Amino acid sequence: MISVLYVDDDSGLLDLTKLYLEETGEIHVDTATSARQALDMFRHQEYDAVISDCQMPVMDGIEFLRLIRSRYPLLPVIMFSGKDRDELAMAAFESGADSYLRKGGNPKVMFAELSHTIIKAVERYLAQKALAEIAIRLFREIQNASDFVVFYNNQGRVIYNSPSTTDILGYPDRFFVGQHFGDLIHPDDRASALSAFDQVCSGKKTGLPFGFRVRKSNGNYLDIDTSFMNLIGIPGLDGIVLTAWPSLKKDRLTQIDPEERCARSYAARE
Repeated sequence: MISVLYVDDDSGLLDLTKLYLEETGEIHVDTATSARQALDMFRHQEYDAVISDCQMPVMDGIEFLRLIRSRYPLLPVIMFSGKDRDELAMAAFESGADSYLRKGGNPKVMFAELSHTIIKAVERYLAQKALAEIAIRLFREIQNASDFVVFYNNQGRVIYNSPSTTDILGYPDRFFVGQHFGDLIHPDDRASALSAFDQVCSGKKTGLPFGFRVRKSNGNYLDIDTSFMNLIGIPGLDGIVLTAWPSLKKDRLTQIDPEERCARSYAARE
C-alpha cells in the first residue's frame, strides 16, 4: 500500500481527500494541518509521497517543499493548490515539485487525477530508489573487486574505473576518466574491439566475453578478457560497464575459473 502524507490548513478538505484516496485500498493517507506538524511526522514515519497545499500560515507550501527536497531528494511531492496562478506553479516546479494540481471542479475528476498522479509518481520513485540501492551495492563490490571494472558513457568515454584498474595497469588515479574506449587498445586489436563495443551500445551484443590487448603504463601490452553490459537509459547507471581480467590465452577465455581469474589479477599487478 502507498503511504502518503497530505498537508493542508483546511481540515475539512484533508478529511474529504483522505476519504476519496483511501476508497480503493491502494493508498493510505496521513494528514497534517501545518508544515511544522508534517516535518515532525517525518521523524516517526516514512512516506512514499507528499501532497501539500501552497498557501499555509507560518510556513507556506513552497518553503515546506524546499525543506523536503533538501532532505529527501527523490521523494515525490505533489503541490495541490486552490490558486490558479501560473507564477505559483512555476515557483513550485523551480523548487522541485513533481506535479502541480489545482483544486476545484468536479470532485470525482479532481480526486481521480490526484490518485493517478500519486500512483505514477510513486512507481517512478520506487524504481529510482531500487536502482539507487543497486548502484550503491554495485559500487561497494567494484571498489573491492580483483577484476577491473570500467564505466563508459554512450560515447565510449570513461566516467569511472575501479581501483584495481589503476593497480593492474599501473596508471595514476583519475588517469582513465575522459579516455576513449579505444585509446589504450593495441592497434591490431582496436578495430575489432571498437566493433564489439558499438554492438553492445546498439544492444546487438551484450554480456558476451571478448579479448584484446591493452597498454600498461610501462608500454607493455596486457592480454585481457572482458565482458560488457549495456545499462544505457537506466537512471543512475546510464552507460556501458566493462569487466576485465588478465588472460593467459585467448582461447581459454570462456573456461576461466573465478579463483584463477583472481590469481591472474594479482599476478598482473607485479
